[in-house]
This record gives sequence, C-alpha cells and structure tokens, in this order.
Amino acid sequence: MLMNGKSEGRADIDIYVDGAKTDSGLGASIYSEQLNAQISVPLGTHTCILQTELMGIMMGARIVAERPIGNKSIRILTDSKSAVVALNSCMVRSGLVWE
Repeated sequence: MLMNGKSEGRADIDIYVDGAKTDSGLGASIYSEQLNAQISVPLGTHTCILQTELMGIMMGARIVAERPIGNKSIRILTDSKSAVVALNSCMVRSGLVWE
C-alpha cells in the first residue's frame, strides 16, 4: 500500500500494475520480478483510464490466485488514487470494481 508516496513495510512479492493510453488505444499491464511476470493486455479504444487501472489490479490479483504462492505477503502497487478510492468505497456501482 502506498501512503504519501512512500511504501509501508515490506512484502515478499511486489506486483506493479498500470493502465495506459496510447495513440492506438488503452491497455493494462502488470510486472512482478518475484513472480517472473510481465503481462500487457490491449483494451481497445472504448475504455477509460480508470477501467484500465482497475483491470491491471484485477490482473495482479488473478496471477496471485493462479499460482502456488504459499504463505507470502503480497503487495499490489498502483499509481491510481481513483482506483484505490473505488475499491475502498462502501457503495459499488461498477461491475469491474465489484469483480
């Protein structure tokens, strides 16, 4: 978790997630050195930046669920305050946030 731009504590596994917009469309990506994972997924032109950021977070969570990680601490790092606020909200209005 990031607070005030500084990471708190240490994790056994760090997963960096990001959403991005390019001339050819939007996409989401994850990177984790400890999991030897680097994945990028194009999301077309009809998504918004918040959706790409949420997809990156979901991809990071899925890669953890799919691998035999065992008893390790995991940290998913994002630069999207909007995604963190949406995920922490008591009221969920988005299917992507719910998932």
